[in-house]
Amino acid sequence: MLLELSTAFAMRCPECGRMEMDIIDIFHLSGKEKLSLQCECGTHKATISKKGSNYVSITYYCIICDREHCVLLPGKVFWSKKLLNSLVCYETDLNLGCFVFYELVNEELERQQEELNSMANDLGFDEFINPEIMLEILDYLHDIAAKSSLYCECGNHNINIELFSDRLEISCNNCYAVKIIPASTREDLSKIKKLDEIILNISTGRSKNF
Repeated sequence: MLLELSTAFAMRCPECGRMEMDIIDIFHLSGKEKLSLQCECGTHKATISKKGSNYVSITYYCIICDREHCVLLPGKVFWSKKLLNSLVCYETDLNLGCFVFYELVNEELERQQEELNSMANDLGFDEFINPEIMLEILDYLHDIAAKSSLYCECGNHNINIELFSDRLEISCNNCYAVKIIPASTREDLSKIKKLDEIILNISTGRSKNF
């Protein structure tokens, strides 16, 4: 009898935000070799390896808390054809990806995409060139603002955000400095996610550079 052990590993890239799926079979984890998963853009996403004969270790980078997380689980869970396992941020419990039997992971990705599309439509995001990119950039700006890292050079943290079809414009309520953030391509998302803080520059007024 042929015992097929494979799982589909889906995770959003911490650099460009692209969601990709890798099919992993038992031969990828043979011996003591570690399997390194990379995004199409070249960014390392996760490392998977065997621990002993009965466990699988997954180490993955979390863009939310800017740290690596590691999970150790029984092999029967990793290779399960019934259980859908999520990869989460340990600090916020937000979902970063999942792994499960191929057919089930496809269903989960389709469900997540439907939720994203529904959210975008509810917010009026259907008017944007790339609603998914706009939503992800807005979400990242929210995370930066929550850490008090979105502010103006004049010292004001009360910042307005105005949405356009291909960009966001953030402005200071105090000195009216404005910064333009492109929000229509994966490159735009990648650039904004490299920033730990965003500061409006009062000396240049209206700026496109971020």
